[in-house]
Amino acid sequence: MPVALLLLVGAVVGSVLMAAPRTPPALLGASATVDGGLGRIQGVLPTEVDGWSPPSPSAALAEPATDGSHRVRILLELTAMEEDGLSFDPSRYTVSALGAETWEAVWSSPAPSTARQGETIDAVLVFELPDRAIDLTLQVPGGPGLSLGEGHHRGE
Repeated sequence: MPVALLLLVGAVVGSVLMAAPRTPPALLGASATVDGGLGRIQGVLPTEVDGWSPPSPSAALAEPATDGSHRVRILLELTAMEEDGLSFDPSRYTVSALGAETWEAVWSSPAPSTARQGETIDAVLVFELPDRAIDLTLQVPGGPGLSLGEGHHRGE
């Protein structure tokens, strides 16, 4: 039994030491590279606080957030810098926390679209996130990610 426990502890320590270092996300409000250009979070707003609702009814947002979670609206600005432009597909954007958990958007706008070089896409992504999650990052295609900061957490 002690040998099995020692092997288990060794495996856990080994996996932590062998894990690739995490590239730190860009700070809230700073720009970071994304496939085709630059991305910047302009705001992370708890939907329960500002009373926001989508322009048309959404089944995904019809019920309140589940216990122990809250919804945040992420205002994302994407600027096409590359000659080929920038493609926005909301399904490619997720939020991750310290550890391995990730969450997909429960609502987004606009639909998948493309911006030509020099154009900007203003996107809105709504995520349902655990109240106690820490070190949240918006994962973006082709970049280090964008930090959500701590302002969206409810003070519970």
